[in-house]
Amino acid sequence: MKKILIALNSEFTNRTFENILFQEKLQVATTTNGKNALEIALQDPPDIILADANLEEMDAFELLDALKENESTEKIPLIVYSKNGSRDHREKAMDYEAKDFVIGLSEAPKNVVLKIKTHLGAQKAYTFNLNSNVEDGLSITQDLGYKGGTKCASCGGDLNLHLIRDLVLGENIFKVSFSCSKCKFRYTRSGE
Repeated sequence: MKKILIALNSEFTNRTFENILFQEKLQVATTTNGKNALEIALQDPPDIILADANLEEMDAFELLDALKENESTEKIPLIVYSKNGSRDHREKAMDYEAKDFVIGLSEAPKNVVLKIKTHLGAQKAYTFNLNSNVEDGLSITQDLGYKGGTKCASCGGDLNLHLIRDLVLGENIFKVSFSCSKCKFRYTRSGE
């Protein structure tokens, strides 16, 4: 059973993630304190950590540094959770080589759980380029709910199809999105 350590400032938010992850049959430990998170990780290393950028006593970045100093914890992936997604937090997450960065106020807990599961390898993701060489590209886009064809409506670039298995909702449920290889266009939907 995969182990996740949730270290966020809010007890309520910790419990929210704990409930969702428990439903996914994952083992969860929670804390609101960075030093306590380090102690938990050293005693029983988790498979992944979701840590608040503003943890008490030791923030996510200090926690990342401390984990890298110990052979048993140096490879544990850590996702930085920033309530408001400040630019400083995002840049620090990159500098400290965090596995990922999530903005708490704009990402639903289920989407954060999907990221956790993706980094654990439990989540499957597929990407296909829908250029003119892909057989039935137009039919695929229409069947998946996008009526714009295989080219970006904004710039005319090739569209990429992204399928991510949404294990939170069920084994046959996929999050479907299309993105342009040239511009920022993105179309997303979920479905079976």
